[in-house]
Amino acid sequence: MDECLCTLVTKIMFKKMPQNSLDFKDNKAEFQRKILYVLKAIMEKPKWLTVFILGRFPLIRFVYTQLSQRSCNYPETSNTNIDSLFSNLDTTKVLKILKKDSVFVGLWLPENILKELQNYVKSHDCFAGGRVNLGFNISEKDKVDKIYKKPFYVARYFNVSRCCPAISKLVNDQKIRQIANQYIGTTAKYVGASLYWTFPIQGNPYDSDQQQFSYFHYDLDDYSSLRFCFYLSDVTVNSGPHICIRGSHTKKSIFHILNYFTRIQSEQKLVKFYGEEKLTWLIGKAGFGFIEDTFCFHKGMVPKSQPRLFLQLHFAANNYNRLEYHDDRTPNTLKSFKKL
Repeated sequence: MDECLCTLVTKIMFKKMPQNSLDFKDNKAEFQRKILYVLKAIMEKPKWLTVFILGRFPLIRFVYTQLSQRSCNYPETSNTNIDSLFSNLDTTKVLKILKKDSVFVGLWLPENILKELQNYVKSHDCFAGGRVNLGFNISEKDKVDKIYKKPFYVARYFNVSRCCPAISKLVNDQKIRQIANQYIGTTAKYVGASLYWTFPIQGNPYDSDQQQFSYFHYDLDDYSSLRFCFYLSDVTVNSGPHICIRGSHTKKSIFHILNYFTRIQSEQKLVKFYGEEKLTWLIGKAGFGFIEDTFCFHKGMVPKSQPRLFLQLHFAANNYNRLEYHDDRTPNTLKSFKKL
């Protein structure tokens, strides 16, 4: 039923649209995938429909946050009195910068937490392309590539929120919670973790659908949402750095807002609109971290020489249990590639 409706919508839209009105005009399969994604999301969580329709308007997002803040009375807490892994982090400064720029750079994982996370990925399976039946240890990647002839771009770890103690420590850290609560404007819901590798590729990978994140886009997680991000491997210009456009969370053109077909935009157009100086390349050693408002334009570069290991902790005003952020998977559905 979903697929039939999706096909019908696609045919109607592409018949009606001007030839140059959509960047994905030459790729109906991609457009159809997006329509199907939205339909499924709405059917699973009908309340997300209002976010999809209205959540892209900065004014509505601002009003939502302000109203939420009025209904929540957070106790005044001094930075020095908070027990945290990030003892030197000034939360007042962080919030000020986030509201202005949409990104704060300056988090560093404690060495013991970094080591815990790195050891975790060495001893657990990741899943090629996010496919639950293609589990492999990172040391086995070459074997997986040979079997499938084409390389995989992404490999994701599942059930990390409940299976990885280091992630639990980060999620429950008092300063992380304080920043999330006060920025989002209400008691922030922890939505899930994204722990994954991105690999250097040439040509079209087996999981080309995962490459959408390598184009500039903004996310509609909720009316207000935040991500805490950490590099678990050294990231240079050649190993897939994250790039965001400062200030784009509050400033968007009417086309950015009303384009319900895609939130992906070309870098050339965005640079023309925002200015090259707003592009922020996030480069750093393993342990380097940053906080990002997911409504800003951002992307992850495709690595050229070295893979990138990346951790994101997602917080939002509401938890819509969207699969791309909710890392839980039923354990008996997770299979090794060796069992195929």
